[in-house]
Amino acid sequence: MKKLLIALTAISLCGFFSVAVAHEPPGETLFAVQFPDGNVPMIDGDDSDWAAVTLDVYGIFSKDLFSIHGFAGDNVDRGGLDASSMQIRHLIGWNDSANNLYITSRVFDNLHTVNRQDPGKFFWDDAVEYEVSPTNQAVDTQNSGEEATGFSYKFAFPPREDTFEWYRPNANLPWMTSGSQWIEIAYSFTGEEYGESTYIYETRIVPIDRMPKSNDATEGQVEIHDLTEGGIIHMTLTVGDVDESAGDADHRVGMWSTNPIQCCWAGQDVLLTPNDPGIDWGGATAVKNSTWGQIKAQF
Repeated sequence: MKKLLIALTAISLCGFFSVAVAHEPPGETLFAVQFPDGNVPMIDGDDSDWAAVTLDVYGIFSKDLFSIHGFAGDNVDRGGLDASSMQIRHLIGWNDSANNLYITSRVFDNLHTVNRQDPGKFFWDDAVEYEVSPTNQAVDTQNSGEEATGFSYKFAFPPREDTFEWYRPNANLPWMTSGSQWIEIAYSFTGEEYGESTYIYETRIVPIDRMPKSNDATEGQVEIHDLTEGGIIHMTLTVGDVDESAGDADHRVGMWSTNPIQCCWAGQDVLLTPNDPGIDWGGATAVKNSTWGQIKAQF
């Protein structure tokens, strides 16, 4: 592991990131922490099993996010999210043995809204949206033709009429639901369920390279991506903010995303990092070498 970390560091310093396909914003890379086999997070809405992760290396915060689609006004700079209205923290992880991606999002909101009359209009309520394209394709080539290569995972809690999950571009696949081998989502909250609160979301995703872009697609037609240490995939993380609960209408006041242009497409480079010797997972043998915080500082 020590030799591999040294080798990957050397590759990085020689321009490893140049292999990445065009993405937004240019020149920026997000880091997915590698979970050791004995520390893979349980998907239960409790993010305490992420507590060892170094936030200044792997954390994605409100200051890193962009206002998109004009909901917060046309002149909101990056990081311009009003902390009294909403505060966001994302973390991305992965595990080699399980070949899973993991995401946890912690969202403080001064008013948590779930009031849509049409259960399918999740975007009219407070929601989280995750986009994944493991093939690392540019946005304008994802889902072209008859193949799906960019996948959207969208959630709004608490459930409305038992509805809380939506997937694209293939909607309503009977085998892709939370709790299946492909996806798990769980949440918890502190504060008022429909008021000022902090919601925690935890998600596990099996990365899919491609499958038919059809609602008749079967599990046997799925080509699974093999997550590899040092690999780069595309992802986008977006949170919607709704501060009005009267009537059945679009009351969004903000959409806050890692993508500076739009939601709903995987557009940011995410590096699948080696085991980080700077993280004390508890009981593990320390490795004397550069942490990913030191490596990250060199870019």
